[in-house]
Amino acid sequence: MNKRCRILCLFALLSGGGQVATAATVTVTGQVLDNTCEVDVGSKNFTVNLGASPSKQFSRVGDPSPAVRFSIVFLRCDASAQKVKVGFTGTADSNNASLLKIDALSGSASGIGVQILDSGLKAIPLNAAQSELNWNNVTAGQRNVLTFYSRMMATQTPVSAGTVSATATFTLEYF
Repeated sequence: MNKRCRILCLFALLSGGGQVATAATVTVTGQVLDNTCEVDVGSKNFTVNLGASPSKQFSRVGDPSPAVRFSIVFLRCDASAQKVKVGFTGTADSNNASLLKIDALSGSASGIGVQILDSGLKAIPLNAAQSELNWNNVTAGQRNVLTFYSRMMATQTPVSAGTVSATATFTLEYF
């Protein structure tokens, strides 16, 4: 009898005595904003002239030339763009990885690398992860000018005279 009761109870449960679930739809919406700024045409593909410095000025490793100011200008920043990180990438000098390597051209100087600095003359690490860079404030709808500096720096001695040319690409991250 006990076996027969179990079978009847199981049959009752499986025969549709329970309630049927209904399907419902949930729609999720949102918006992705283009929180960027336009880089001014004058801030694309430009040259910073570091001038001429005598080789005797670089008597020790780490001796720098005078810093030369340059700017990157942003236009038409979206209303959601509040800050930007600017990083610089390029081929690192073999003696000092924080400096740009001088292009190997005929008549190039040797023992020199190029350093890029922020507006407070603090070195910006070359090829740094975005997490290592500082945020710069930008204002939506206005012309935003970020100031940087560049200079030559001795990477070995003696430094030999010649032309100095190095190339960096700047990268941007917005918040």
